[in-house]
Amino acid sequence: MKKFLMRLFLVFMATALTLIGVEVLVRIFWDRLSGEAVIPLSLKTHRFTANPLMGYELVPGSVSFEDNAWYRINRDGIRDRDYSLAKPAGAFRIAAVGDSVTFGLGLELEDTWPKQLERELQKTSPRIEVINFGVMGYNTPQEAERIQDKVLKYSPDLIIIDYSLNDIGIFSRERRVLGTYKGYDSFLTSGNGFVDGLLPHSKTYMLLKNRLFMKKTQHARPQYSKDGRKLIKKGYSRYFFDAYQENENWQILNAAFTKIRALTQPQIPVLFVIHTELKDMEHYLFTEIHETVKKLCQDYGFTVLDPLADMLAYKASDLRISRANIHPNALGNKVFIQAISRYLRANSIVK
Repeated sequence: MKKFLMRLFLVFMATALTLIGVEVLVRIFWDRLSGEAVIPLSLKTHRFTANPLMGYELVPGSVSFEDNAWYRINRDGIRDRDYSLAKPAGAFRIAAVGDSVTFGLGLELEDTWPKQLERELQKTSPRIEVINFGVMGYNTPQEAERIQDKVLKYSPDLIIIDYSLNDIGIFSRERRVLGTYKGYDSFLTSGNGFVDGLLPHSKTYMLLKNRLFMKKTQHARPQYSKDGRKLIKKGYSRYFFDAYQENENWQILNAAFTKIRALTQPQIPVLFVIHTELKDMEHYLFTEIHETVKKLCQDYGFTVLDPLADMLAYKASDLRISRANIHPNALGNKVFIQAISRYLRANSIVK
């Protein structure tokens, strides 16, 4: 019996050491080994939801490392630390709602604008909380659903909606990727929450999962939305101008504003902040659309802030992550939140 146990122990140790050795080698040569089997962040952190207006949501408890940044989604499907639903006594809670700009694509959580705003406001008001409810690719109708589904149960004292100019249409990369490559979140999993929470920390496991999944879905064809096809055909800038002239898109956007107003007014103040497109800022093309959005917010009784002048004081290359990734970097978010904090203090919303 002792010999059997000893042999079993030796087999176990040899297997464990082999697996550890393989894991070390995979980590060392990860960039070469992963090759074409790179799964988009959208699949690792997003999933379809039963709500057709929302379309998809963040996967609770999911973890991914992409673009030199960790993406950790908490147990309630929020890219932030865990918060109690019950607001702490004396706290002033701000809900930050938006798309990939708010989510912080390409940034560590602490560099996103909600967390930068939280630190800035806590300099004078330590009980401030700013919760990041951003989801990549969301537009205003989806954000209205997000407010109803997630935000309101946290009893926010203020909702700040980061409005991106493309929020009028539906062409998010996340919706396309999820529609094209279905089932990644449940592929090669054990069904045990604890085990499945540990597996993504292994590069060996992720390499096998990614390669097998890509092989399984290699013949899938991209599922572009109607707006996505228009964007490809017309180009980024032309699409924007046409989208705000299309009656269908305009009606959908107005319906979303109507829902946000019904969900929040007059109990919860809502501040819309317009995101500056970090392209061709020396000859900025979208000032007219900013004015259209400001009027829309005012028509619905929402306060609107446009930090465009603050952003145009810089070059686009100073404020975005890279030439290929036009999302704001840490500095871009800092300029953005400085305008917000000035507004909140000047109007005595926070001290």
